[in-house]
Amino acid sequence: MITEWREQKLARRKSTTMSTDYPAPRYRVIDRSRVSNVSLDEQLPADHPVRILWDFVCQLDLSGFERPVKAVHGHPGAAIIPSQLLFALWLTATIEGVRSAHQLAQLCQRDLPYQWLCGGVPVNYHTLADFYADNGRALQQVFVEHIAALRQQGLIDLSCVTLDGRKIPANASKESFHREGTLQRHLDEAEEQLRQLQAQRERGPALTAQQQAARQRAARERQQRLQQAVEQVQQRQRQRQAAKRSDRKPEEARASETDPEATKMKMADGGYRPAYNVQTVTAEASGLIVTVAVLAQGSDNGLLRPMLEQVQQQQQVLPAEVLVDSGFADQDDIEQLEKQKVKVLMPPRDAAKDRKAGRDPYARKKRDSATVAAWRARMGTPAAQQRYRRRAPVAEGVHAQQSNRGWRRFRLRGLAKGNAEAWWQALAHNVVRLLAAGVVLAGTMRAA
Repeated sequence: MITEWREQKLARRKSTTMSTDYPAPRYRVIDRSRVSNVSLDEQLPADHPVRILWDFVCQLDLSGFERPVKAVHGHPGAAIIPSQLLFALWLTATIEGVRSAHQLAQLCQRDLPYQWLCGGVPVNYHTLADFYADNGRALQQVFVEHIAALRQQGLIDLSCVTLDGRKIPANASKESFHREGTLQRHLDEAEEQLRQLQAQRERGPALTAQQQAARQRAARERQQRLQQAVEQVQQRQRQRQAAKRSDRKPEEARASETDPEATKMKMADGGYRPAYNVQTVTAEASGLIVTVAVLAQGSDNGLLRPMLEQVQQQQQVLPAEVLVDSGFADQDDIEQLEKQKVKVLMPPRDAAKDRKAGRDPYARKKRDSATVAAWRARMGTPAAQQRYRRRAPVAEGVHAQQSNRGWRRFRLRGLAKGNAEAWWQALAHNVVRLLAAGVVLAGTMRAA
């Protein structure tokens, strides 16, 4: 049952987002009982997982996905598609490894589970693509409430978490990276093309209105990407100038024309490709994702404390223990977290090098504070090393499962949309884990 405090929170949210004298939106009706001889509801097996997912989605608070619409009761206009339907379609598709709006739109026409979800409501790929990419903040809020509900039900324990980063290739090629001069020249060309299209539209309709709008939209989006790329390359150049060595001239910075926020990163195979760094915090006991973040920083160094602070901000609790690899080794992070009573289980970064040189990697270093020295000594104990071995199956297992579901490359561009993509993947991972554990989603996973 939904607890009283959840009902009160939902009522407060509705009171702040909907005015009593404003007409309610008019939605398209989902009707699974109509079809030629046998209804969709009769065709789909009673125990099909998509029914469980639909019940789960219907209990979520999706008010953050709503947009002002003209189609309201008492006024003309085409009825809109319910957010619950679009959300359920994408959640099902993400679990099954479908990441293309075109492919999902086709599945809605030919595959029974997706037809059952639609219930006769036609869904085009434009609507699906916009819903997937443009609701990152609302999706994050749903995910945070989903974790809070799991905590209340005792299904997730945040006392011990793992943190791991995965570099996922961006939707950009290495050839799209250019220096500032080239980017500025291409930007000037794009602005000139936009002016020519505007002048052509004013002279007369050589093309249909739809064709003209499509061309102008494409030219405008390219101009905006190039403008962002110029700003990015200037910012990176300033950073390199500030960090340059006195005896070496810094290399000129580059940025991508197609995805300006993407950065060339060293990948697991040793090569360099445009990518984003996906940080994932996972509950050690359950293997459920707690929070995620997509960053343009190639190194994991310095990200330990910010990611745990993100958990604290979202769930009002700071984990008591964290398992991370040595790539996150930052003495300031260790110092601050240990002072906050967070036990950091992380091997020293240069442990292998110290052993090779005949040095004890767990002995106190010259620049170690008392807190860092205590952490280093603890990691030398068999108990801490045994505990640390729990990290890899949990943290790296999450990345492997996401890769198996087809998430090996970003389809969307930019940090904002990349984060939306990561939240979809995180929610799909948790739902799959809970279903595998036999959890009844409809009864225990209502949003807080």
